[in-house]
Amino acid sequence: MKKLAAFMILPALAMFMVPVIASADDDAWKNFHGTYQMTASGSCLHSSLPYFKNPDNGRWTAPIGSQVYAGVTVANGTWIFKHGGGTYSQTIYATILPGGDISIPVEVRVLAAKNVAFTYAITHSGDITVTQTNNGIQSFGSISIDKKTMTLLTANNVQDLAAPFWHTICNTERALIKVGE
Repeated sequence: MKKLAAFMILPALAMFMVPVIASADDDAWKNFHGTYQMTASGSCLHSSLPYFKNPDNGRWTAPIGSQVYAGVTVANGTWIFKHGGGTYSQTIYATILPGGDISIPVEVRVLAAKNVAFTYAITHSGDITVTQTNNGIQSFGSISIDKKTMTLLTANNVQDLAAPFWHTICNTERALIKVGE
């Protein structure tokens, strides 16, 4: 009888511990913060006319007659995470490749962004979604268990910008390493 009681008590105790473990995990992310150095690479496709979602294949497509060019990018910067939000500053180095408009020079552009505000949400497993507050662009990624590294991916975000950037779709991968509280 004692063996049966012990056999029944252990699963019951385990069931009570699951919510405690889950809430402890949520509390760990509740106070997430820190300063991270970022390195990134990506590419952008620019179109003089707005992109449309092709009904045949669901892909973003530049209309026929649009002037199109591409840029390959690398970037570095600093991301500061505070409770629920933060800011980042970065410098992007873009190599512009020839495209449909011969007036666009093949060149290297250097673009700086300072104190771009964002919000973020973290799941109990450490998956993170970062949303820029100025344009709604989202990045998705994961944070390591020790909170020292993070990955972020921004993929197929259509942006409407002024010339010479026009209508832009960028795909960017970011690696962030914690450097401070």
